[in-house]
Amino acid sequence: MLLKIYYIVFFITVIKSIIILRKKTFFSQNYFFVFLLVNFLTDFSSEMNIISSKAIQYNYLNLLNILFFIFFYYKHIKSFFLLVLTLISILICIYFTSQFFYVDRYNLSLAIIYCVSNIFYVLYWINLKLNNISEIKIIDEPLFWISTSLLIWSCFFLFRIIPMYLLDTEDKHFLKLLKNVLLIINIIVYALFYVGLTKYTKDEISTT
Repeated sequence: MLLKIYYIVFFITVIKSIIILRKKTFFSQNYFFVFLLVNFLTDFSSEMNIISSKAIQYNYLNLLNILFFIFFYYKHIKSFFLLVLTLISILICIYFTSQFFYVDRYNLSLAIIYCVSNIFYVLYWINLKLNNISEIKIIDEPLFWISTSLLIWSCFFLFRIIPMYLLDTEDKHFLKLLKNVLLIINIIVYALFYVGLTKYTKDEISTT
C-alpha cells in the first residue's frame, strides 16, 4: 500500500514538473523535471526488475544527482569555492571506490557524499536567505520547499544507509522497518516537491 501511494505521489509530481517547467530550455538551471523523471524511471525500473544490477544503477544515479544539485544550487549560492570543493570530493570518492560502478554493490561513500552535500547546500542557502532582506517570503519561494524536502530526505537516508550492511546480517526486521519508514519519508518529500513546483509563477518561469 505504501509503495503504491509513493509511486502515485511521485508520478503526479513528475507530471506537475513537466507542466510547470516544460517551456524552459533543456539545459536550464531550473529544469527540475529532468531530475524527477530520471529518478522516477530508475526507481520504477528497479521495482519492476527491468534492470538486474540495481546497486550499480543507483550508484550512477547518486553521481548524477550530486552533479545536478551542484549546479542547481550554484546559481543561488554563487560560491565558486564550494563548487570546486564539491567536485574535488566527488572525484576523490570515485577514484577510491570506482569498483562499485562495475560490481553490483551499493556505494555507501558516494551515497553519504550525496546526502552530506545536500544538507550543506540547503543550510548554506537558508543562511543566505535569512541574512538577506527580500520582498518575497521564504515560504513563497520554490527553492524553500525543494530544500526542505532534500534536508528531510538526506538526514533520514543517512540514518538508513550507514548501518545498512550491518543490519542486513544482524537485524533484518529493523532493516525492513527502516525501508517502510523511508517510503513514508519519500511520500512526504515528493509531496513537498509538488508544493514547491506550485510556487513557480509565470514570471519566474519566463525569466529564470
